[in-house]
Amino acid sequence: MPCAVYYVAMIATPKTTAFPASLTRTRARVALASAAIFFAALLPRALDLGGFLTLDEANFWLARSEAFLAALRRGDWAATAISTHPGVTTMWLGAAGLLLREALVDPGLLPGDFPTALALMRLPGAIVHAAAVALGYLLLRRMLPTGAALLAALLWAADPFVVAYSRLLHVDALAGTFITLSLLAALVGNANRETRNAPAPLDDPAGSHSTDGTAVRWSLLSGVFGGLALLSKTPALILLPCIGVICLSAEYRESELTGARSQRSATQRVAGTQHVRRVVVGYSAWLLCAAATAFALWPALWVDPLGALAWLRTGVEAEGAQPHMLGNFFLGRQDDAPGPLFYPVALALRLTPWTLLGVLLLPLALRAARGARDTLLRRDVAALALYVVLLVLALSLFPKKFNRYVVPAFPALDILAAVGLLAPLRLLERRSWGRRASPRLPAGRLQAALVAVASIAALANAAYWHPYGIAAFNQALGGAAAGARTFAVGWGEGMEQAAAWLNAQPDITGVAVVSRIPVVQAPYMRHGAHARTPQAGALPEGTGYVVVYVSQVQRGAPSPPFDRFYGRAAPLHTVRIHGVEYAWIYQAPPPVAEERPAAFGAAIRLRGFDMDGRAAPGATVVFRLRWESRAAAPLDYTLFAHLIGPGGRRYAQVDLPLPTSSWQPGRYPATELPLAIPQDAPPGVYHMVIGLYEPATGQRLPLVTTLPTDPSLSGADALPLAALRLER
Repeated sequence: MPCAVYYVAMIATPKTTAFPASLTRTRARVALASAAIFFAALLPRALDLGGFLTLDEANFWLARSEAFLAALRRGDWAATAISTHPGVTTMWLGAAGLLLREALVDPGLLPGDFPTALALMRLPGAIVHAAAVALGYLLLRRMLPTGAALLAALLWAADPFVVAYSRLLHVDALAGTFITLSLLAALVGNANRETRNAPAPLDDPAGSHSTDGTAVRWSLLSGVFGGLALLSKTPALILLPCIGVICLSAEYRESELTGARSQRSATQRVAGTQHVRRVVVGYSAWLLCAAATAFALWPALWVDPLGALAWLRTGVEAEGAQPHMLGNFFLGRQDDAPGPLFYPVALALRLTPWTLLGVLLLPLALRAARGARDTLLRRDVAALALYVVLLVLALSLFPKKFNRYVVPAFPALDILAAVGLLAPLRLLERRSWGRRASPRLPAGRLQAALVAVASIAALANAAYWHPYGIAAFNQALGGAAAGARTFAVGWGEGMEQAAAWLNAQPDITGVAVVSRIPVVQAPYMRHGAHARTPQAGALPEGTGYVVVYVSQVQRGAPSPPFDRFYGRAAPLHTVRIHGVEYAWIYQAPPPVAEERPAAFGAAIRLRGFDMDGRAAPGATVVFRLRWESRAAAPLDYTLFAHLIGPGGRRYAQVDLPLPTSSWQPGRYPATELPLAIPQDAPPGVYHMVIGLYEPATGQRLPLVTTLPTDPSLSGADALPLAALRLER
């Protein structure tokens, strides 16, 4: 990638000697703009990079990267065939992150905690994505007017959906990045071919459409990026028809321009067979370059190419052709194999409001591009739109669908949106100047203001969603809440917040935390804390807290034992991401020796009690009452305890103030109730009766229980807690 950036930087600036001072200033501006775009893309991708862990990274890509690096070190090339995606670029970047960790963490230069280690493993990928956006800007300058190219690059740099997956050690964003660069390089290369046969634009003194014969090099560069895309994820195969269409289109246009320039003389036209031959040769060269790149970077192809390719076939047949093993969710209900509406809805909801507006304005942009010199713009727009349509159609054929699979379409959509957003200004200029209108988009203050406003809005939006771009949905269509009602959400984001809250609990190292996905939570737990999964649908012994995650509840009630908590108990803490509830933390009820389920009012419930001591005259028996706080109590109540002996006489009484107003809903507080038995208490059966009342009025809280009660013992709303037998 650094070599590619250097190569493009050298050829992206026009080669002319007519205005050396102007050329120097142009190159300086291009370099400055590229650097600014690089950092604009890098910041949202690199800040807080170890903030949370996704399920696929925890279950697959961290370990795969370690296995890939180990295979490289021992020279076991066949062992580099690890994933069916194939995910080779992901594992190369993960391996680079492991080397960074060895260089910086092992010597003690950086702390050795998990967030730091995760950030270092993700950092090479974030840098590659940021460099790709800057490189894309240099390519776009050769395709679009300066303002449109700048806006397109910034929309790409700040797209929260793209940013979210560019921050992860995963495959979808890498595939999208390399596919986009391959398409752009192919379009630039074919533009170079066509401009050899077309008059130079009169309004392009900087020469952004170069005619220096670099078309072949651009095509080879496109092949390199195509190979990287194919090494990232198999949906990159969509490049094959797209590149073919681009080659055919360019050859057709070149024949048209050649015929027009030669006044369509039959003796000077290029024969049709020659055009076909050039298409075949150019397309074959692209394929060979892509294949050579894949071969060079995937060592498994060196020793067992058939075995490596079998991995890819398995991925398509066994994974893509089957619904996800955990099911799916679409449009508010469980839908394991969503239909063809899935990805169009995903595109609409994952676009930002301004990219959606820009895409909707594309027909206006094509209407404004009427002149012969706008042919390249129209065809570039058509090529990128064709790629998006083909990708969506191809993905829709498979029953396994997630909205992250369409991430590769979004850089192209951002570019198309930039063209669409500037279309009204183009039409306004044409109406104002008539035939004297410049064929380029307006370069005046109005365009500069629009580019600035759209860019600032895009960057501010990226900051708004950071670091949870994974939860970003179109605010104009309902935002995060609408996304959570439409698609399956929850891939690990928010579990680090749950871990942070749990780490602050004083008893966290003495109990276990039960979660459905502890693999993304445990790395953020403090030393001595434990996260576990349920055991056969039951809570393990020693469970102190239970975490329910959003992905468990979208399809209905969660599985046991989580169904005992979600919707039935008050959570101690709720993790929210942009207003959407992602995780609920509950305290697991401590064990109780004697169960006495009873509710006192709406807020307080008695679960049971433990008893210490032997009931005897002159002895003190300690009752440890186990409560459940269901809601916030409005005030501190008083607990009364009456010891009713033979003949209905009250032999002892305790009135104990309780701090019930400070009991947090969802907690299980305990109260120690010491009861001194009088020395002169006669033998017989005694009844321990309890209740709660308001200290100011003496009004008892209403009692609701399925246990038998006896108002004759101590009046209404009093619970017979225990029967004691006193003997001499």
